[in-house]
Amino acid sequence: MMRPLLILIAALCLQLPAAAQSSRLDDIIARGVLRVGTTGDYKPFSYRANASSPFIGLDIELAGELAKALGVRVELVSTSWPGLMKDFGEDRFDIAMSGVSISLERQKQALYSIPYLKDGKTPITRCENQARFQTLAQIDQPGVRLIVNPGGTNERFARANIRQAGISVYPDNITIFDQIVAGQADLMMTDAIETRLQQKLKPTLCAVHPEAPFDFSEKAYLLPRDLLWKSFVDQWLHQAMASGAFARLLDKWLAHPWPQAAPAAISLEPLRRLMDERLALMPDVARYKWNTKSAIEDLPREQKIIDGLKAEALALGVPAAWAERFFRAQIEAAKVIQREHFARWELAGAGRFADAPDLATVIRPHLDALTPQLLRELAVAWPALADPAQRSRIAASMQGMLTATTSAAAAIRAAAPLIDASPGTGKP
Repeated sequence: MMRPLLILIAALCLQLPAAAQSSRLDDIIARGVLRVGTTGDYKPFSYRANASSPFIGLDIELAGELAKALGVRVELVSTSWPGLMKDFGEDRFDIAMSGVSISLERQKQALYSIPYLKDGKTPITRCENQARFQTLAQIDQPGVRLIVNPGGTNERFARANIRQAGISVYPDNITIFDQIVAGQADLMMTDAIETRLQQKLKPTLCAVHPEAPFDFSEKAYLLPRDLLWKSFVDQWLHQAMASGAFARLLDKWLAHPWPQAAPAAISLEPLRRLMDERLALMPDVARYKWNTKSAIEDLPREQKIIDGLKAEALALGVPAAWAERFFRAQIEAAKVIQREHFARWELAGAGRFADAPDLATVIRPHLDALTPQLLRELAVAWPALADPAQRSRIAASMQGMLTATTSAAAAIRAAAPLIDASPGTGKP
């Protein structure tokens, strides 16, 4: 009776080294790269404005943290909700991190990490319709127009629960909520966390009882059937949640300056106003430099500013090369104004200015405060700036720069990155 048991134990022991050698965890460490599948269309988890823009979001930042814990670099692999499991089956990535909901259907093929968020499906609609769509019975009526994104748990939930209302499939999960705003659909049923975020971004929309969704679901990371790899991810995630690091990152990305509309509806006015505000400080800068006989150009300081903002731009979803091009243009436009003032003063034989503010204590703090504001507005406007179809609209908007009334050359220089060629190229 003991002999079969001993044989089984021996066989298991012989298999352990082979199993360890074939572990996905060991493969990732050996290759030095963690491949992360992500959709780029689900705020606050994973988002990018277009194919040339960087991925940003809660799960994108956490992917970087997971790679850091492994001692490897992260490689983000674009996938989609309809193609998620196909890409997973073809081994295109080691883990999917994109606000993935746990489903039994997916678990037939994969494992999940421990859950990191409890959620559920709930409606979002125009605020005047909030009382109409409190229950599934109210929603499932002839004439009600429900909109869904294809291939994910939203579509599956709608088709499992809706029999009489119309269901339309809309392919773009980023602009789908604009269809409700525009009256092309009555509502969408999606994860409660998404409805809460979208009602902040689009004030005409209201989440319907997000605190009490129609069902129960959880978010987790999708993993191959490898228990050693799952154990590592689970422990890493457990530590992030227990330490409060996960909660801090979630709060950060819920408060992120996400784009609030489709590219054609994004206003460029806040960005233009900040550009004008920055250039309006340049006459004072010129007076200070004239009084102190300082050089207009300060290349080391300019480079320090540029180097400091590129990583911040990338974290906000704006390509670093394009952000550098934009801010260099603002700096050059500032120098245009200063040189124009110097030329006039030299011609007039101007003396010292008594009313020149101090550069270090008055002007520079104002300039430093404008830089993060400009970065945030670039992030909000990025879908429009990255869309070639918006170029003429952007050019028309920039014609309204107040700076043009005092220095047409400076206004043209400052607006050039917004108008010339494609911002997605990042070319200076």
